Amino acid sequence: MGGGKYELVDGERRFRAYRMLFDKEGQKWIGIPAIVEEMSPREAVRRQVAINENRQDLTPFEKAKGYKHAWDTGYFKSIRELSLMVGKSHTVVVRSINIFKRFPKEVIDAFESGELKAAHLKYFYRLPNQKAMIKLCRKIIRENLKSTDARELANRMDEEWLSGDRELLLQIVEKDPGIKDLLGKEIRIADLVNKSKLTLEYSKLARLKELILLMNALVKSGVFATTLTEYHDQQ
Repeated sequence: MGGGKYELVDGERRFRAYRMLFDKEGQKWIGIPAIVEEMSPREAVRRQVAINENRQDLTPFEKAKGYKHAWDTGYFKSIRELSLMVGKSHTVVVRSINIFKRFPKEVIDAFESGELKAAHLKYFYRLPNQKAMIKLCRKIIRENLKSTDARELANRMDEEWLSGDRELLLQIVEKDPGIKDLLGKEIRIADLVNKSKLTLEYSKLARLKELILLMNALVKSGVFATTLTEYHDQQ
């Protein structure tokens, strides 16, 4: 690094163990072998990620944190480039990085402690917000749910948040007279078992454009987001 300083690329645990032994036993531990190599910061990051990926003693959380650290350095042009280097699928790396962006701290802490397994995490992405994620996390831990049980619970929670979409849309359009009269005529909402279905009926392409512009204006106005939040907070 210059100025007589070095960056530790590999061997952090061994180095910490050495420091502990030195503090406890003093001069008995004068030093430990080290290999010094010249490399760019980019190559150092690449080396760290590659080494960590091949280690058997790292937890899934530590590996996920390693992916995020590597991506945050800005040395990779795309997540796909990072995933190719570590030999993992693009989906695995994206989800690992998104854990630290989208999940609430309580869920991240549970993953770090091992209370939540990596297999559980994929079911959190289908939930609408962090409030629902925390609810799922606590139930998994409290009832010690296996992956299949967690999936069924997430599915049920997903359906709960999807149900009543027509009621929700009615609440939204109450605040926008321009679209209210269209429900049941040209815009129909059907509640299905797993998902809800929205159908736009139009007599000509120009009318379809008008309907889309109406709904687009509704979303941009902030009414949609505000009502959606209020509705879910009541659930």
